Amino acid sequence: TTFFDAVELEVHAVAPAPNNGLYVATSPDGKIYNVAADGTSKTFFDPDDKYIWALAVDRSGNVFAATGDKGQIYKITPDGQSSKFYKANVTNVVSLGFTSSGDLIAGTESPGRVFRIDQNGKAFVLLDSPYREIHKIRVAEDGTIYAAAIKGSSTPTSGEDRTTDQPPSEPVRAPVPTVSTEITTIAVVGDT
Repeated sequence: TTFFDAVELEVHAVAPAPNNGLYVATSPDGKIYNVAADGTSKTFFDPDDKYIWALAVDRSGNVFAATGDKGQIYKITPDGQSSKFYKANVTNVVSLGFTSSGDLIAGTESPGRVFRIDQNGKAFVLLDSPYREIHKIRVAEDGTIYAAAIKGSSTPTSGEDRTTDQPPSEPVRAPVPTVSTEITTIAVVGDT
């Protein structure tokens, strides 16, 4: 049986919602639905952005949505109030995770970078990789960040590839000597 059937063509992310429900992110013409445990749903967030690639929920119940084609991250409070949390100078923010201290970790596409974003929305580049996309992010209990990366050109090879317009490069900030972060990158074999 079908638990939830969105109007949009694709579901790219889910995250836990209150009372055993789910937040479901759809694309294109991205929306986030709040789906109750019984399968009933309502629109939780409907931005102008075309794609919602990833969701993450913080300890306070705020939902963070990684979007494309403008490379924005939104923060949506549990009552549905939204604000732009961070604007990356990339086409797509595609992966999210949280550190134990509450910093948001974001992976991007075109170019493949990993950012640490503090609770005030101030970002720091942790990794400026040679890969096209940081597809998935996982933060281990010891603070190690695992990043699954996809290599390949930024030129689309099929209609299923993400938007790859090359935005202006974001300046890479020099690392702060007192910050210690271990990032393990796992490259996915083959061009996509």
